[in-house]
Amino acid sequence: MTGFIVPGSPEWLRLITPSKVPAILGVSRFKSQFTLWHEMAGSVAPAPVSERQQDDYDYGHAAEAAAAEYWKWKHAGWRLSRGEVQLRNPSLPFAHLATIDRRASRGRSRRVVEVKTARDLYEYGDDGSGEVPADYAAQVLTQQLISGWHDDADLVVWPQYGMPRIYKVPFNEAVAAAIVARCAAWVESLRAGTPPNLDDSITCYETVRALHPDIDDVEIEIDEGLAVDYLELDARRKEIEAAARGAKTKVLDAMGRARVAVVGDVKVADRRAGKHSIALYPATKNLSQIQEHAA
Repeated sequence: MTGFIVPGSPEWLRLITPSKVPAILGVSRFKSQFTLWHEMAGSVAPAPVSERQQDDYDYGHAAEAAAAEYWKWKHAGWRLSRGEVQLRNPSLPFAHLATIDRRASRGRSRRVVEVKTARDLYEYGDDGSGEVPADYAAQVLTQQLISGWHDDADLVVWPQYGMPRIYKVPFNEAVAAAIVARCAAWVESLRAGTPPNLDDSITCYETVRALHPDIDDVEIEIDEGLAVDYLELDARRKEIEAAARGAKTKVLDAMGRARVAVVGDVKVADRRAGKHSIALYPATKNLSQIQEHAA
């Protein structure tokens, strides 16, 4: 295709893109279905990019160049595009666009190469299984779907701490067909003005706040059950936050100067240097393994 469409632009926002598919499927760790729907419908503006986020984006673009060189060392005989490649697939029944970090080619073969940055592999979403997180897998598979390049895609993770890693993402026809059906239904919901249900994510909460910025000096009757749930949960939240803070303090004290806390060979948490002090990051995904160990 000709004419590069800038990701994040108003034109880009109206299109189905691989980066939006995780939210459309409800598997995104970063954005809710409700939020994406209202952004695409134009009822709320996407959250402004903070200075820290822009710094992360700038680092990510710089890391792409290093990741590309690393990938080429690992794939002798292959060539990479110099920059991002944008593609459309005329067979898809909705307006869409794929922006792919790099196009790999060797002879007639083509392959998607996507780059992600993270503080470490755990922050990226690898809990030690070596598997690609569902949201990133959905994004890359959609890139394969739109591009028509069905060879295994390569997802290069460039961590700030540790060695880069290349994950393979195989193409799956059944999953691709499900993505097409879900995206078509999503576009129809936009036409019909039917948003997804609310959920308990932070982005959904922030979107509801943005949808109702004004305050009218009136009262409104709400469901009694909803009122009880809200007030009971808020009371429990304060108790749980205090208990969690106490447990966190004990873990930090037990760790001393250590970087990682473990039970057996299972990670519990790790200490990282924050902007002003040391921060503790829990390995919550490992809870079931630790519970089994303790049983």
